[in-house]
Amino acid sequence: MPRNLTPGDLTGKQRKAVEALLTLGEVSAAAKEAGVSRETLHRWLKQPAFLAAVREAESRALDDLSRLLVRLGRTAVATLAKAMTDPAAPHATRVRAADASLSRLLQLRELATLEARVRALEAAAGLDEGG
Repeated sequence: MPRNLTPGDLTGKQRKAVEALLTLGEVSAAAKEAGVSRETLHRWLKQPAFLAAVREAESRALDDLSRLLVRLGRTAVATLAKAMTDPAAPHATRVRAADASLSRLLQLRELATLEARVRALEAAAGLDEGG
């Protein structure tokens, strides 16, 4: 009978499977990379400790990607600004750059507004970090 594992108790093959799931994104390929059957990996994915390890690894990967995107965002904004202000650029290119800039600005504002509203609702419900 299998014992309940905690994330720190993962076997070497389980740790390899977690990494393979992140890099390959597909259960069959990840199972092959980890040296286990597809059925074994599916069984592990039903175990809370293994699933927690997968989620934690995904969270770390998303944090890394977020930092990279923030850095690339500065370049993207500079590129849009250059395209919008370059008098030699075709009119359609300048309009498209302006449209993209405005669209993203409106999306960012909407997300910030929603985040503020959620924070206010959480605070009112006593669910905020301080409550």
